[in-house]
Amino acid sequence: MVVPVRTRALTRSRRVALLKKDRQGVASTIGTIMALLVFLAFMSLIVNSYVPAWMLDNERSHMNKVMDQFGELKGKVDSMIAQERTTGDTSLNMYAPITVGSEGVPVFATPTAGLISRVPQGVGTTGINIQFSYATTGEDVPVDVSGGGKIELYAPNRYYVQQWIAYENGAIIIKQQDGQAMRAFPNLDISKNAGSINVGFTEVDIIGTNQSLTGSETVGFSLDLLYIDAQTYTVAGDGTWKLTMNTTYGAAWWRYFNDTLTAAGLVSGTDYVLTPTLPVVATDDVVQISLTLNNCGTVAYNRAYVSMTMLTS
Repeated sequence: MVVPVRTRALTRSRRVALLKKDRQGVASTIGTIMALLVFLAFMSLIVNSYVPAWMLDNERSHMNKVMDQFGELKGKVDSMIAQERTTGDTSLNMYAPITVGSEGVPVFATPTAGLISRVPQGVGTTGINIQFSYATTGEDVPVDVSGGGKIELYAPNRYYVQQWIAYENGAIIIKQQDGQAMRAFPNLDISKNAGSINVGFTEVDIIGTNQSLTGSETVGFSLDLLYIDAQTYTVAGDGTWKLTMNTTYGAAWWRYFNDTLTAAGLVSGTDYVLTPTLPVVATDDVVQISLTLNNCGTVAYNRAYVSMTMLTS
């Protein structure tokens, strides 16, 4: 025979105790949710406001630092050329560091990587050609030489504006999507004296092969002046001196040539011909710029062969 178990009805006090425990569980859950919401709101503030501002400052500081480093690179190349012209010694080697990318924000944002490239002479995206004739005993000797090359950094900034900085033909140029500007001029001097135009130009030819590196670390360039050919010529033949340049920084170079010729007091069409005749629009394409000077007297032409070896770990 089965004896049924008699359940005892819950007393009022017991029911109150159980309900109290249930309310305590709900309060703990709500408290946890509120704490998570406060934490998520704080994280959202950091990610959406603090991190972008920090990264913007990092990338802007990086571009300013790189501009200084490119200026030091140009200064060291010019110093080696000046030493050779003074002492005849080419044994001095120099080192130029360039920081490829900007720093990140620990935990929240990765560093912004850049692309550093060494583009030597003979590559279609950069180059320079010089043509003129000089007189010797009984004949005119034509000069037709090509060289050039560049060191270029592309910074695909995520918070600051994307920029390119290049050392090309002795000049430092900065480019972004809305324009280009020359920050350091090449070693070109043009003057007019008694109707005759005199030219002084130092061409920097970068020797080597194509080399590039992507990352955010600092890389170094070993600078070595291999040889410099420095001559002063008396221009003969038709009296013209012609410079032709292929570059992806056409707008900056065209503006520089136009301003330099105007400052020297030269007259377009009479003293020189600059093509294209209209200002070059900033573009990523290769642009060819040609400058022909008429009625030239003397040309001081220095051609420096510089090895810029990228040192990587």
